[in-house]
Amino acid sequence: MKEKLEKIDSEIENGLKFKASDRLRNLIQENPNETQLWNKLAELYYESGFLDSAGKYWILTEPTDDRIKNCVEIYEKSVNYSGYQILQEIVFRGDKSKLSEFAQNKLAELEADSKKKANYVPKFSPKKNKRKNTNSEYKQTFKDKLGGYLIFGIVASIVILIIIGFVTVIKWIF
Repeated sequence: MKEKLEKIDSEIENGLKFKASDRLRNLIQENPNETQLWNKLAELYYESGFLDSAGKYWILTEPTDDRIKNCVEIYEKSVNYSGYQILQEIVFRGDKSKLSEFAQNKLAELEADSKKKANYVPKFSPKKNKRKNTNSEYKQTFKDKLGGYLIFGIVASIVILIIIGFVTVIKWIF
């Protein structure tokens, strides 16, 4: 992750902010509990003038200064203060217990608002990192299964052809 962050910093320095923001969003999806990534993306949006987007990624951060409060207020106003809409947009897939107390309370507040106004609370299951394939978590893909079936089919065909060949030879002899 350190290498990815260095690449993102390099892209920001070179003016490739759109690419850097894409990379940061992807990193957030892979590591949702890393609030430093959320803050870095919010900071990037703030510096670029996208205050509502900055507020979206600062929503789980305790407002320590006026710019954070202002951006979060702008974002909440842009979604009509809808807890349901905010939960749909931030798509938090991490472990809530690993968040700060402020973030946990904010998520609980958003969920309560969503339940009250929409009578539904979006549930997002934690995203599993596909790159970490341990034997217990490994799931065969269709390609893997197809390769296995193909090999089994070839071996079975060879065995059947050998049996047919033996039967034919025995018939010729007798």
